[in-house]
Amino acid sequence: MATPEYVTDVVWNGSLGNISNLNPYAYLQKLNQESTIRFLPVIVFLAVLMIIGILGNAIVAVVFCQRKRKSDMDVFLLNLAFLDFLACSFGIPFEITDLCFSYTFYLPIPCKLLRVLESWTSMASALILVIIAIDRYKHICRFGERFNRKKVKILCLVAICVSGLFSWPIFIIVGKKTIHIETSEIKGVDCSMSDEMGKSEYPLIYYGLLMFGFILCLVFVIIVYVRIFLFMRRKKAEIQNHYKTNDIGECTPNNGNMAAGDPQSVNLNQSNAKGMQMHGLQKSGELSLNRNTTISGIHITRPTMIFIVITTAFIISYLPFLVTMLLRNLIRDFEKDLSPSLQVFFKFCIKTMFINNAINPVIYGFLCREFREDVKRLFQRCACARQSLEQPFRRPSLP
Repeated sequence: MATPEYVTDVVWNGSLGNISNLNPYAYLQKLNQESTIRFLPVIVFLAVLMIIGILGNAIVAVVFCQRKRKSDMDVFLLNLAFLDFLACSFGIPFEITDLCFSYTFYLPIPCKLLRVLESWTSMASALILVIIAIDRYKHICRFGERFNRKKVKILCLVAICVSGLFSWPIFIIVGKKTIHIETSEIKGVDCSMSDEMGKSEYPLIYYGLLMFGFILCLVFVIIVYVRIFLFMRRKKAEIQNHYKTNDIGECTPNNGNMAAGDPQSVNLNQSNAKGMQMHGLQKSGELSLNRNTTISGIHITRPTMIFIVITTAFIISYLPFLVTMLLRNLIRDFEKDLSPSLQVFFKFCIKTMFINNAINPVIYGFLCREFREDVKRLFQRCACARQSLEQPFRRPSLP
């Protein structure tokens, strides 16, 4: 960090002593070191998320880009991986730098741009998750209807552009914040809410609108997935009421007019297929019956489960950030009155939103067997290519 001229001209004449020869910048650097040590757990936490996020999302991008026939799920996951990779590659390193230079951050333009990037990627991810919830609802509850790949690409692009429009106020709100050092005339600079916006109502209004939008998206997504759950439970009940399974693998209608073994009774597999067509379950591709036609035979498929877990992870990781930002704007000098341990906790809450950017590849690995197999094949190909490059060049022997 370059030392600004006005800082080196300051003379410290605080209550701790009349030390006119003290270099103010050196003193601020000392405060930086103390702050770095205090926030070291947060820095390590961010560094781990950065490594996992960069490597994980890069692997996700390579795996899904190599698939010749991409499904709508692949397109959704590629867009999420792109946003997460940006956040982990630029957002997290910036946050680590900010924690290491808490008193001497003299780069307002990068501060503004990177804060906008963080807000943009978070908003875009949230809107894409809303689109995914709508797609899952159409696919399950509307018997196979879904967005085609072209429409998915358009919707994801619209979500990214809309998020950019809603993120630009961050460029005005954040910037150079002057830090007044107690018992001295030295002033530090941090990348936070700018001095111009410190006494304005605009930051509170903006973050309040963000919280409202977050709650709106949260309620909408919860309602969608609850309706999916209720739809599937109702279909299970309808199939149970329509067919009764006996021990020898035959079924009869509920009215009891057809007994087991009756010539008019239908074969189990035929009745299963007919029942699925009747209730629209076979067409949807999301619901299925197992061989025993038990109630557990109708289930949510793996893609829907993955998207539900991703959405839950986003909500859990983003909520602490919004709450702490609202507290910072509602309570004047909120951070100044915190103890050192609470300051560390406060920083943790602000940085939890990056969990969402790093954890998605881990979710794919745990819940998607096909993804694990693709990753395994990818590493096998890389290992074979490396071995072929390491083999020494051998000139063919002459006869």
